[in-house]
Amino acid sequence: MRLTLVTLFILLLTACSLPYLNRDAEILSYDEYKNALPAKKTENFNLKGKLSLFINKKGQAGKVLWGFENNKDTIHILNPFNTKIAEIILFAPEKKVVLKFSKNNNKDSEELISKIFGKKENIFLLKEFIINPPLQLSNNKSIKIKYKDWNIYYQGNKVIRDRILPNTIEFEKDNISLKIFIVDWIL
Repeated sequence: MRLTLVTLFILLLTACSLPYLNRDAEILSYDEYKNALPAKKTENFNLKGKLSLFINKKGQAGKVLWGFENNKDTIHILNPFNTKIAEIILFAPEKKVVLKFSKNNNKDSEELISKIFGKKENIFLLKEFIINPPLQLSNNKSIKIKYKDWNIYYQGNKVIRDRILPNTIEFEKDNISLKIFIVDWIL
């Protein structure tokens, strides 16, 4: 009986981890991705998701609440206990970024943002990849896009409000991995 339970437990763990070990993905160039995007721009959206960030194999987790309306993005980063860590405000026309951090994290958080994205303006690029998943996602469950130093992985797909969206989006560069697990979209 114990042997059967242990065997089932191991099979369950193995089965859950296999999709993430397999990086067989359709590889798109940035031009292929960009040329297949729809001409219609997203006017507003809300995204809820879970977030994992690894830098030099040291990880952190949390939640992300991202809203876009009237050319202004408001991104709330929460820790696993739903306490706000940071608020990032993006003003699209001016490509301006405002960072607001919890009381004691200001300097460390500013360094972390610059370590992840380099220039603050690269957050706008992140947004474009999030709100515009590749159309090829409807045919494949795993797509990789190479853009400059970044590898962008779209994994899984689900239909939310008549639109095919990924289950996860991962951004990898050097020793940095930022993964967003999509919980809900409102488009």
